[in-house]
Amino acid sequence: MENSNLDNPECCRRSFGASLKDTAARLLADPTIAPRYIHNERMEICKGCDRFDANKQTCDLCGCYMPVKTAMANMRCPQDLWTEYRK
Repeated sequence: MENSNLDNPECCRRSFGASLKDTAARLLADPTIAPRYIHNERMEICKGCDRFDANKQTCDLCGCYMPVKTAMANMRCPQDLWTEYRK
């Protein structure tokens, strides 16, 4: 997505509101859900990351709720640990 804040290092300082806005924009632009195995792989990567808050299920860098973010095909990790899913 061309206007995504994820391409900017400042994304790490984003608020929940900004994260929610970016997630909504991506979902509206492309509501494709990633295959279950991709979602599971992404969540496992997140769970192994020191920036993952297991209690809240959120990323400390982007502020996203990871069970939703990892299910969306056009999302990516702010540390590039996983990228957009393309068929």
